[in-house]
Amino acid sequence: MDGVALVREYYRLIDAEGSDSFRGVLAENVVHHRPDMRITGREEFAEFMASDRPERETDTVIGSLYRAHNGAKVEAEGQLYEPDGTEWFRFVDTFSIGEDGIEEIRTHTDIGPEDH
Repeated sequence: MDGVALVREYYRLIDAEGSDSFRGVLAENVVHHRPDMRITGREEFAEFMASDRPERETDTVIGSLYRAHNGAKVEAEGQLYEPDGTEWFRFVDTFSIGEDGIEEIRTHTDIGPEDH
């Protein structure tokens, strides 16, 4: 799967919640850098997304995807919406893609860490 398709699948699986397939898009040693924390490893990341993230009933809308370095880098701009349709925040995620899946994600948001 190319980098853009992999990132699209990542967001689809996040919104599907509880999908074991989520692990399949992540490299074993994936690292997610968020404004409020750093998550290391496929299992820790999958567990966080399934159980520990602040709000699991959200909708992710991707406005733009950008590909660089033959798909090894993908950047996504989007918004996260609360269950009632209210925009929670905007974000830019930068993905590093390897042979085994997503190796690194750097998330930048328009809110501070204390607001997460």
